[in-house]
Amino acid sequence: MTTGSVPDAPPRGTRPRNRRDLIIAAAVDLFHRYGYEQVSMGEVAKAVNVSPSALYRHFAGKPELLIAAVVSEMTPFRQIFASVLTASPRIGPDELAQQVAGVAAQVSRLGTLWRQEARSLPADSYAVLRSEIRSTLDQFTALIRAQRPELSEPDALLLAESTCSALCATSHRSRDLSRSEFEQVLCDIAAAILNAEPVAAGAPTGRSAGYLPVTRRERLLAAAAALFAERGYLSVSMEEIGSRAGITGPTVYYHFGSKQELLAAALERGTEWLWRDLYRALDGTAESVRGAKALETYVAFIAHYSDYAAILGTETRHLEASSRDRLQQSHRDFVGEWIELICVQNPTVGAAEAKIRLEAVLTFASDISRTQYLCHRPGVFETIERIGRVVLFPERPVVAIG
Repeated sequence: MTTGSVPDAPPRGTRPRNRRDLIIAAAVDLFHRYGYEQVSMGEVAKAVNVSPSALYRHFAGKPELLIAAVVSEMTPFRQIFASVLTASPRIGPDELAQQVAGVAAQVSRLGTLWRQEARSLPADSYAVLRSEIRSTLDQFTALIRAQRPELSEPDALLLAESTCSALCATSHRSRDLSRSEFEQVLCDIAAAILNAEPVAAGAPTGRSAGYLPVTRRERLLAAAAALFAERGYLSVSMEEIGSRAGITGPTVYYHFGSKQELLAAALERGTEWLWRDLYRALDGTAESVRGAKALETYVAFIAHYSDYAAILGTETRHLEASSRDRLQQSHRDFVGEWIELICVQNPTVGAAEAKIRLEAVLTFASDISRTQYLCHRPGVFETIERIGRVVLFPERPVVAIG
């Protein structure tokens, strides 16, 4: 991998006071562009014109640098939350949505660094970063409760995490939208979530252990999907997958020659199920409500197969080129089908806007389904669907863009 210096890198041999900030800025850029695993500490040092030894005076290792990079991208959100919480008079959810959307439009790399690159961290470092993320979410949760005191803390936390997840998924502006149009869409998404009424009915959502396949190949697939979703592809071994499936020794390799084959098979299975569910749901459904039916079906999918939904969003990047290209094309086709459904159900929403709204819903729904302290909350999947409907099919007039 070849890298250049960051634009503000000082001449080699100098010691600027903001050297630590320059190192973090370079790390954010390099980790986002090339991936955490592909960037060495030496390459980060080269980007800011310092020696590796100077870099290690600031950071003990690459995990600490990634943590600092993610925290750096979160800092503008923390500053907004702190400012709004102490403001007088206190603003409402719509004004908060506007401010948070403005930050999200500027901070475009947080979602990738947290949802994808952070999964390569060692367990202890990942725990540290999760604590930082939770601290930010707790700050946002307190702000939401201050605005909407009728909400319980779990309900406010659900809205906080949904908002952050949705905005981080939609941080890349389409060339078909102006900056002001883009920020308005983000604001509408944030406002829809922050004003949502969580469903609170029934017993806590509990997932059954699920069907345990008899055939060894199917058991290996299920075990691989679960482990990849829990810890990430790079942190899981074939032996651990075999153990989870109740299969030991070389028998694992009889069914799959490598971990790469297992990942490809698991991702293809998840993709096939998504398409199958979509076709079944839309068969015989009136065109005017197919978008809502597709949403209902997707929420049912993540409720039962959250492992597959999770790895489709985070682990495809680890595939070999040919398999990755095929899966990514299938995903683009899937998104294209959805966009058409959204635009037919609500013609005032253009394709570019529909894509942003869809990315927000698919991402926050998948994230919530994998968050242990939220996915068992009573009514959580009904709430996801309720929010998804408002985000995808806004009832108020929307200027057609895109």
